[in-house]
Amino acid sequence: MNSRGDKVIFSFKRRLIIASVSITSVLALISWAAIFSETHHEIEEIYDARLGQSAKILALSVPHMLKEPEETRAKAYANWYQDIEQYDDDDAASPFGHPYEKNLMFQFYQQEKIVIKSPGAPEALIGYPDLSGFSQTTINGEEWRRFQIQLPTLLVGEQPAYLVVAERLTVRNELIGEIALSTAIPQLALIAAIAVAIILLANKFFQPIKELREAIADRHINHLAEITVSQPTVELAPLVSQLNYLLSELDKAWQREKRLTRTAAHELKTPLSVLRLNAENALVALAGDRQQELQSDLQQILKGIDRTDRLIQQLLMLSKIEAHHQYHLANCDVADILREVIATMAPLALRNQQSLELRCPDALPFNGHALLLSALFSNLIDNAIRYAGRAANITVTAQLTNPNIIVTVNDSGLPIPLDIRDKIFEKFFRAHTERGDGAGLGMSIVRDIASLHNGEISLLPASSGNGNTFQVTLPTVNSLTTPK
Repeated sequence: MNSRGDKVIFSFKRRLIIASVSITSVLALISWAAIFSETHHEIEEIYDARLGQSAKILALSVPHMLKEPEETRAKAYANWYQDIEQYDDDDAASPFGHPYEKNLMFQFYQQEKIVIKSPGAPEALIGYPDLSGFSQTTINGEEWRRFQIQLPTLLVGEQPAYLVVAERLTVRNELIGEIALSTAIPQLALIAAIAVAIILLANKFFQPIKELREAIADRHINHLAEITVSQPTVELAPLVSQLNYLLSELDKAWQREKRLTRTAAHELKTPLSVLRLNAENALVALAGDRQQELQSDLQQILKGIDRTDRLIQQLLMLSKIEAHHQYHLANCDVADILREVIATMAPLALRNQQSLELRCPDALPFNGHALLLSALFSNLIDNAIRYAGRAANITVTAQLTNPNIIVTVNDSGLPIPLDIRDKIFEKFFRAHTERGDGAGLGMSIVRDIASLHNGEISLLPASSGNGNTFQVTLPTVNSLTTPK
């Protein structure tokens, strides 16, 4: 039983072998039955023909036999049977006849009185005047086949005369049985040979399945190599292909998990160390009653917690995007998403004495994933707020330029140096290392989300050498894809 306990696991190979052997056996049985039936019919015809012919030959001999005394006929028959019985083998022929003659008898009678009969024939009549042709009768508890013919008057005179010839049915049945057995034995041998051949062929043809099973059993989390079958078949090829695809996806997921673990361990090590150091300093300041130092250390602890929380959120977001989750498209409004993001980010901008402005039409319908788009715009605007500097101006612009929606985020801060502009979207690359509060994941997440929507993000050339402008292009004819 399987784990659910509701279905029995069966062997396809065993069922195939049993079905093949069963069908072969049934066909062989039908063939044997047809042969037996036809043989039985032919033997009946041959024996009946011989019985009828014997009766006619005897009928022609009756006038001559009537001339001989009964004692002379009886003596001649007795001598013949005595000569036959001298041979020990009941089945062997002799110069005087065959022991099987005991299975034959005849009677010639007139007016229901036996005139001539064979030595083995009973004294009672085995026929009657109204009987004609072939029929079966019981003599001394045994079944006999008989044939009766009325002799013509030109042979025996005006008185009606009849000749009955009978043959023991066991003779026919014995022959039919021997023929049936002689045909059944080869049929059984053929079935056995076919069964062996089917088993051998099934083992040979199912070898690729066995090989595939062993290959799958050999796979584990540290060995997810592609499966190969030495004798690929048309039926197994799609299965092997899908298994290899699953193994590839599993290996990618496993590699992502390992990268995430290593990244989290590496990236969290520094902020946690800083938090520990600030906490120790705060304890020292508290013991020395240095309130100003204590307040500064506590503020640093809060900043460290914020940075760690942001790092964890970005790591989780990156993990979900890289895992190629099956995101579903839905109708959304880019303008509404931008307004919500601006409302969320406004307090951060005000804290830095920055202006945050949104310029966009009332509606920008789009077919995409609202949460991912919100994360994209949040990371872009958060990046501008963090690195544009105090009192900077940040402007978010959105417009429809068929067939794309163009969203730009412009800040008045220092432009990103030319030598690192091409690296800004790489994972864990930090342009502002002197700030020390970024993990280098935000812009990578922005790029991946844009790619998921078949869009792209670019850093436009700085105008007049001031500020930075990031441009997101989203095609309105859109379908989600995996990140590049």
